[in-house]
Amino acid sequence: MSITKLGKVLVVLASASFLFACSSDGSNETDTQAVVQEPVQEVVEPVETEEERMTRINAETRQARTVYFDLDDDTVKPEGRALLEAHAWFLAKNANTIITIEGHCDERGTPAYNLALGERRAKAVAEILMLNGVAASQIKTVSHGEEKPAAMGHDESAWSMNRRGELKYEG
Repeated sequence: MSITKLGKVLVVLASASFLFACSSDGSNETDTQAVVQEPVQEVVEPVETEEERMTRINAETRQARTVYFDLDDDTVKPEGRALLEAHAWFLAKNANTIITIEGHCDERGTPAYNLALGERRAKAVAEILMLNGVAASQIKTVSHGEEKPAAMGHDESAWSMNRRGELKYEG
């Protein structure tokens, strides 16, 4: 018999001896119950597909529907772009969904100027959506200028909340 086989036999014999030495004679009921084990049920968490993950993330992101702008500017900021990409992903997959983009301004500037700036802001938002796969037929734009402020006040904290583009889903 080779040394390897002899070693394996000795390990098996030692293990068996250990088990017999540790076993109970059956006189103690608690020892017998301790040896009996319930079958283990493995809990398997459902695996989220990439599509499901994107749907979940986009649903969470789409709760936010406002893009903010700097003073006298119609450029969408990077954080606004990320938000719009999430909305675009949803809209591109739901071709029958229509969205209205409302452009808003703070109270500074003339009413005519603010209406024009609000329109440019709404169109800037629409352009990003279309660049990300949304059909032009799904998008409407409107400018409210300074007429529908989100925050009342005459300071920068109020004005910054009023310089915005809002996404409104129809239906």
